[in-house]
Amino acid sequence: MQKPNLLCRNQKILSVLALLVTLAVLRSVDRSLFAAAVLLPLWFIIYRPWSRVEIVSFTIAAVFFLIQDYAMGRSGGSSFKQRDVLLMPWYEPFLWGFYYINMKRFIGEGDNTPVLDKRSLFGLLVTALVFPLFSWSSGLLLLTSIGSTAILFIMFHDLLDLYIAAYALGLGFVVELFGVSSGLWSYPQPDFMGIPFWFATMWLSAGILGRRLLFPLAGWIDGMLMHAKAAPEAFNPRKDHGSARERRIE
Repeated sequence: MQKPNLLCRNQKILSVLALLVTLAVLRSVDRSLFAAAVLLPLWFIIYRPWSRVEIVSFTIAAVFFLIQDYAMGRSGGSSFKQRDVLLMPWYEPFLWGFYYINMKRFIGEGDNTPVLDKRSLFGLLVTALVFPLFSWSSGLLLLTSIGSTAILFIMFHDLLDLYIAAYALGLGFVVELFGVSSGLWSYPQPDFMGIPFWFATMWLSAGILGRRLLFPLAGWIDGMLMHAKAAPEAFNPRKDHGSARERRIE
């Protein structure tokens, strides 16, 4: 059995390698549908075993950013080279699911995430409205997103909040620089190296909301599903329901 610190170190290395492999696939596979078909099983293999919380987190992130990226595309804040579905390539929503699993594994918090806090819902609402509403002006979006990100930091600022925010910022810089330099997406009003300054507030917010909203929400949903599943099974005394510990998907 691996020691916790060794396991955590391995997950950090694995997360970095997973990012490099993902970017290599995006660079080498032209058709976005084919890229998605390669990446999804690849991520499953790289990060196995997956917990149910991680699967739910991945799904929620993909659905949310499908809507958010479409809103950003409609407002002119960003533009993808391939617009296969809702102004974006097929792989784009799944990439956000990957980013969050990457963050989660890197910080090494496991499924012992904070309790779902109503303040995080307010933070999500403010952040989700600011980016599509003001993306038509890079300068205005920067100012308003600084405000929304400051609200998140005022509410959530323990050591792990700062840790995941910093990692998300570094992850975002690598991803954004790769995307614009390879021509996969672009911004109409870039500030440096093809990237707008507000990329920083976007990724900082993504990191904090991942830890404070996405992962706790996924844990709550998983708990509700397991509770609903356990109710009818409780009437079958012959069935072995197994351990109360969370099962992992191999």
